[in-house]
Amino acid sequence: MNRICLLATLICLASLSRGQAEPAPLGYRQQEKQNARYGKALGLPRDGDQLYLADTAYPRFPLPPGNEAYADVDGLKMKAAVEQITAFSRKSRADGNQYWGRIAGTRYDRMTEDWMLEQFQKQGLKEVRRQELKMKPQWYPESWKAEYTLAGKTVSIASAFPITGTAGTSPAGITADAVWIGLGTEADLQGRDIKGKAAVIYSIATPGGRSHSASWNGAMRRANEAGAALVIVIMGFPGNAISNPEGADGTRVPTFTISSDDGNLIREALETKEAVTIRIQADIQRKEGLTTGNIWGVLPGATDENIVIMAHSDAFFEGALDNASGMVTLLEIARHYASLPMAQRRRTLTFLSTPDHHHGMAGIKWVHDHYDFSKTALIVNCEHTSQTMLYLLNAGMMTSDAISARRWYVGGSDGLRNLVTDTFREFGVTTYAQPELKPGGELSQVYDKAPSFHLIDHVVYHTTLDTAELVPAWGMEAAARSFLKIIDGVNQMSLDEIKTTQSLHPKPLPQ
Repeated sequence: MNRICLLATLICLASLSRGQAEPAPLGYRQQEKQNARYGKALGLPRDGDQLYLADTAYPRFPLPPGNEAYADVDGLKMKAAVEQITAFSRKSRADGNQYWGRIAGTRYDRMTEDWMLEQFQKQGLKEVRRQELKMKPQWYPESWKAEYTLAGKTVSIASAFPITGTAGTSPAGITADAVWIGLGTEADLQGRDIKGKAAVIYSIATPGGRSHSASWNGAMRRANEAGAALVIVIMGFPGNAISNPEGADGTRVPTFTISSDDGNLIREALETKEAVTIRIQADIQRKEGLTTGNIWGVLPGATDENIVIMAHSDAFFEGALDNASGMVTLLEIARHYASLPMAQRRRTLTFLSTPDHHHGMAGIKWVHDHYDFSKTALIVNCEHTSQTMLYLLNAGMMTSDAISARRWYVGGSDGLRNLVTDTFREFGVTTYAQPELKPGGELSQVYDKAPSFHLIDHVVYHTTLDTAELVPAWGMEAAARSFLKIIDGVNQMSLDEIKTTQSLHPKPLPQ
């Protein structure tokens, strides 16, 4: 409320300074036209009551004829499991952690692993175990505070979040005058002296909360090297979301994200030529001796050849897409095959949840270095399997009743590639037109070990927008069904048929 009143005062002062007869600036006039067409610009999560849709509001892709074997996959049951997993993250927040989620090495990470182990046992998997792992020393923000001061009034910046890897401050904190440097490009900084200032950068999500322009265009590094005392990155999601996009390793000064709502208040204040100061205090530690664990389970098959099915388990914030959706996709695959006689499983299925995806990949790196892939026919990575299609509209955001397209990768023979892409198309699993040349995500660490595939939605993650409300049940259902059919198809192929003519650069989808 204080921020709203402050902004209203600024707008009134700006109007008086222009004089009663002066028309509103062009930007405001254009915004009024947009509002007349679309209504007030909406943002998330603040306008979730208007933007979140029930799962039943999304079109459900019908089960294709001849695929009755996969009718047992139930997206609504998968969604209920997502809620169970995200509850561990909410517990972290409720316990008073500013740095919250299923953070690797914390008790909430262990709670998630214990839950996964219990699910493996309930489904009748064999050789279920937790493999203890040591983590490398961890960057860990214990607490922080951010605020700005304008016209003698100090306002807390509730959305401020330290970007992974950034520097902290002394207990006294750092205070600096705010300066707006746009996108933070070389052109924006040309002729600008930002030494000792709080450099405020607007960053475009490309497309999600992890990949953003201030990271890949060098803006954060550039502002640090130019001598800024603080670097503030406004994440371009309309609304009041908190984001941790990563990418601040090596920064010299505190580098934080803030929401568009908070960023707009600072920008609009600067537009009135009023002085704005920003203060940040951050206690950032380096924690040593933390442990985490891989969770293993096996469904024996008719032969000793195997298929590895994996999903990472840690998360920033609620982590519904990233990666509760992948975890429940893995569990649905396990449940389906556990209901079949061993004789109907040509190959042994090895299930694996890995931790520490966001902090050092201790789990999957151990797998890369020590697991025997010599008889592995396929690696299936379950990661970010369903998310709502989002649009930027007016000065805000709009949700839809569609499932977002995913990035994807297939490594192996042309026959494997055709099986994967044809099956995605058959089940209505939307993907980008072009594949990854090399996979990201957890698969990035082991794709060179055996034929593999995955799909990853990456529009909204590493942010408080990543909640179950934006993870449609039918998207997970379609992904799980397609994964099952791909596994069944691979089990009709020999190792040579899966591996031969492996291409370094996967081909795009046919036009």
